[in-house]
Amino acid sequence: MEDVQLALYISFLEVECATTIYVDEVGDVLKKVRARLERFPEAPPVVSFLRELKKLESLKKRRRNRLDKLLAMDFDALQLSEKKDVAYELADSKKPEHKALGAQYFLRLYQETNDLHLFCNYASTLYGSGGKKQALEVYERIEELFRTEVYPSKGWVMLGIHADRMDFHKEDRHAFRAHWEAAKADPLLKEVTCEFPGYLGYVADFAEVGLKYGYLDLCDEMVALLKKEKLPIPPKVKEYDEGQRSV
Repeated sequence: MEDVQLALYISFLEVECATTIYVDEVGDVLKKVRARLERFPEAPPVVSFLRELKKLESLKKRRRNRLDKLLAMDFDALQLSEKKDVAYELADSKKPEHKALGAQYFLRLYQETNDLHLFCNYASTLYGSGGKKQALEVYERIEELFRTEVYPSKGWVMLGIHADRMDFHKEDRHAFRAHWEAAKADPLLKEVTCEFPGYLGYVADFAEVGLKYGYLDLCDEMVALLKKEKLPIPPKVKEYDEGQRSV
C-alpha cells in the first residue's frame, strides 16, 4: 500500500477484529500491522498509531502471561473472577480443544453460581468447540429455563440458538427451512436490534444454502445483510442477485 490513510484504516480494522474475535491471532496481526506501518515516513498519524500498537502489544503479553499462569493452576483453587477469566479466554480461542475446555469450565461455573448467563455461555461455547449435538440438547434446556427464569438477554441468546440450529440442519432441506420459520416467528428476536441470523459468519453460508434449496426469500434477506455489512457475496449467490436485478 502506498496510501497511508488507507493503510491506517485497514490496520485499524485488522487490530479491531483480532482483539474481539480470536485471541490466538492477536500477536500475528499486531506484527503484520507494525511491519506495514513501519514502511511509511514518521508522519504524526503513523507515529500515534504505532505508539498505541506498542501499548496493545504490551497488554497482550501481560494478558497472555497471566492466562498461562492461571491455566497452570488448579481451576478449583482459583478465585471466582479468575475462573471466569480463564473460561472466557478459552472460549475466545480458535482452537477447538481450548473451546471445549472453556465450555466445561462454564458448566462448572454455572453449577457453582447458578448464573444462567454462564449456562448460556457453556452451550454456545460447546457448539463452537464441535460438540454440536450435545449443545442442541442444552439449548432445549435453556428454552425451558427461559419460560420461568428472569434473564435480561433472552433475545440475544435465542438469536444465537436459532442460528446454530440452522447451521446444524443445513444439510436437511426441510429442517433448515423449519428452523428459519421458527426463528422468524420467535417473539424474543423482536426484542433485539440485530437482524437474524445475527452471526455474520453464518450469513454467506446461509445465503448459499438458501439458494441451493430454492429458498429465494431467505437468500435475498442474507444478500441484503451482506451488502449492508459490506461483506463478500459468494460467487453463485452474487450471480443470482445480479441476474435478479437485470430482469
